[in-house]
Amino acid sequence: MDINTALNIIKNNPDYRVLTRLKIENLHQFEIAPTGEPLGRLAVIDTETTGLKVDDGDRIIDLSIATCEYGKNSGHLYRVINRYDSLEDPEFPIPPEVTKLTGITDEMVKNKRIEESKIDEVLDGVNLIICHNASFDRGFLEARYPLFTQMHFGCSLNEISWDIWATKSSKLDYLGFRFNLFHDAHRAKADVDMLMMLLSQPTPDQSATALSILIASARKKIWHIQAIDLPFDNKHLAKARGYKWFEGSETVKKSWYIQVEDLDTELEFLKEVGCKHPMFTPITAKERYKPLKEIMQRLNRK
Repeated sequence: MDINTALNIIKNNPDYRVLTRLKIENLHQFEIAPTGEPLGRLAVIDTETTGLKVDDGDRIIDLSIATCEYGKNSGHLYRVINRYDSLEDPEFPIPPEVTKLTGITDEMVKNKRIEESKIDEVLDGVNLIICHNASFDRGFLEARYPLFTQMHFGCSLNEISWDIWATKSSKLDYLGFRFNLFHDAHRAKADVDMLMMLLSQPTPDQSATALSILIASARKKIWHIQAIDLPFDNKHLAKARGYKWFEGSETVKKSWYIQVEDLDTELEFLKEVGCKHPMFTPITAKERYKPLKEIMQRLNRK
């Protein structure tokens, strides 16, 4: 029996699922763009780092960028038009747990350097950066190369409701399994390849794509609200509604905060719970996923 016959037998048995190794060409074609549709460029980016906190001195050791052409109206991902992948020497030993996770060793990154001119080239014409955890990646990208401070970011982890595909986890590997795909390496390029394939998937009712959902979310304006002087006795009401606690800094008061689309409804809620002077500011994809302290400082300077 040849392998294709065996695979068909297994696929038709409800007790089994077949996973296929993800293979993406460097200039992969997902679909053919229809004539006349306006096209845009986005970049799918992933990083591997020496740790979790850029403010603590952690650094990028692996960077992957794939520039893609997409339909501005349809939200369909059409093709990869440029790529850049690079290791970088953090100039200190890579923690053993990072090497165990990624396979990246000190020897592999020795004297390696991300070329900023290559980043300029691959991001030419790009109007949206997509990461699977933009709150994490954006901080590291901005610290490494200031160009990213001016870019618009979207997050496939937080801005796509993956549960419509009947999945209970938004982790990249798990999502791949949901679409019968797998990859071996926990490396930046492998994760970029997986994310591109996931973004190209149609919704179960075929009315949209994962990418179109993310783009629609990225185009929305949301509001960052700081509940200054919220009465202590009502903090449980704010917490139950989704407010989070900000510890404050030398220039920003401690407070509860939230980010929402409907400003008027939220201000009415705060009024009802005794918050008399909330502060708020609009947040677009250009500011979204920047470090919280930056957003707070901007709000408190007004």
